[in-house]
Amino acid sequence: MSGGISFAQTNLSLEIIGAQKDGGIIHVSLFNSEQSYEEKKAYRSLVSNPDTAIVLLTLPAGDYVISIYQDNNNNGKLDTNFIGIPKELFGFSNYDGRSFPGNFNKHRIQVNDSTKNILVNLYKL
Repeated sequence: MSGGISFAQTNLSLEIIGAQKDGGIIHVSLFNSEQSYEEKKAYRSLVSNPDTAIVLLTLPAGDYVISIYQDNNNNGKLDTNFIGIPKELFGFSNYDGRSFPGNFNKHRIQVNDSTKNILVNLYKL
């Protein structure tokens, strides 16, 4: 008998809606706690080509917030205006693009065995 702990992994697809084909690299960050979200310390980060609308992920079960932006000028950050409104396309899990993004609890999604597909829309305010 092994003494290790087994953590179930979930394979799922993240579908990014609204990316501009020639709009720059897409940056995806996953946060797995309220603290990591508030401190902007991603559990996992990745980049995607704008031609790829679906990103395959393998994650342990749990709560996550997914944050995405498309870096139009390839400077490695989400550009904002002087009051913090994004100038580039961005999106969050459980976000409708009608207001400023909220806290971890507002945007969290639960990943478990039944999670197969997550959709995140990109918006420009």
